[in-house]
Amino acid sequence: MSEINSKESLNLDEARDVHPVLRANPFLIEEGLKLLRGEKYLSTEELKRIDLLFEDKNKILCFVEVKWSNISESQMIEYRRLVDQHHPRSRLVWAIPNDLINKASVASKYGIEIASFDREKIIQMKALQNKAATYLNQIKSLLSAPLNVSMHGELVPFENPIVACYFEGRATTDRGQKKLGLKQTSIGRQLDLIKNLTMGHIPELHKEKILLLLWEIFKAPYSYKPGKFWRIVDGGFIEFIKVIKRQGRDIEKLIITIWELVNQYYNDNSITVRTAYSMDVKKYDLLLLLLFQLVEEKNKLIFSIDELIQYIIDNFEIKPSQPTTKIRHSILNQWIENIVSIKNYENDMSKRLLELATLKRVLIPKMGTVDMWILKPSKKNEIFVAQRQPCQMLSFNKDTNLYISIEQYHKKEG
Repeated sequence: MSEINSKESLNLDEARDVHPVLRANPFLIEEGLKLLRGEKYLSTEELKRIDLLFEDKNKILCFVEVKWSNISESQMIEYRRLVDQHHPRSRLVWAIPNDLINKASVASKYGIEIASFDREKIIQMKALQNKAATYLNQIKSLLSAPLNVSMHGELVPFENPIVACYFEGRATTDRGQKKLGLKQTSIGRQLDLIKNLTMGHIPELHKEKILLLLWEIFKAPYSYKPGKFWRIVDGGFIEFIKVIKRQGRDIEKLIITIWELVNQYYNDNSITVRTAYSMDVKKYDLLLLLLFQLVEEKNKLIFSIDELIQYIIDNFEIKPSQPTTKIRHSILNQWIENIVSIKNYENDMSKRLLELATLKRVLIPKMGTVDMWILKPSKKNEIFVAQRQPCQMLSFNKDTNLYISIEQYHKKEG
């Protein structure tokens, strides 16, 4: 181990730094492990608890004690006794760095399994998470800061940019009814999705992966309906924002600032993240990781739209921001009611993530009664572009060799 990594290793706290990496990536201990919980008490009578509880691929409980520096034989004896007494059909594993293998040789005396992991890989993943946390905190700060919107000669303060996008009111003026507000609910939903993806237990465990997903949210082909017909921007949501940007509009400037943060992290670290996960798309692609988990849980490949939507809402804890109900306009001397309803906005945000999966050919649309229109890949002049397709169900494509990346989509000139 290098001198630098040795110093970093000493600075890592076992519970605060190492446990979360292993909770997020059980494959580092053993392929096929499914996390049930952390810090499991071994009995109701004693206060001793073990670090991590998994279920292995054979549905057997697997108690894992994580050690970063010290190995205690007396602890092995005590935990063996407790597991035998209270969980006799389960496995007991000591997860240790590969350089501590010799110190843990005593484990075999007590029927304890040893699972070794790469110490430097843990250090690398923790460093990536620390970097990602800095970017995510900046993004959260931008999305939670107040935003003033100019409305009929008055600057009206909103709690944050998302609720500002969600405001659309009708004011009575001397020239009749006038629309007031940003009136950008579709943009608000995209920002709301980005905000949701920076919060909750998933981004807490997978900080370095969530930023790769945010990059795809910005860059994946984006469809919108400016009038009677739908349009598709193959360059993605950020290309759409750059096209419609108006001088002096703070919301577009804010979105571009957030994009620049996401893009900087992506350019600087995406290859490193993928390399840390051995270039295995099932491990570094967070959306794909969750969909593979769903397939294993349900033991099937075809899913209804509603089933997938609810699964994504639950796992990413998607919840729309509450819009401002009304504002007081002092120049017009009246209360202005907001006409925007956020009903089903969580569904819309979940559908965008499903759309990412179809664009990457992870999910394949199935025809039938139209439950949803979705973007899917199509080839035009040997270049991938997006096209809208109705679907009733989506089937999971387990062949990772057929997946395509968002980077492969054609970016239209102008």
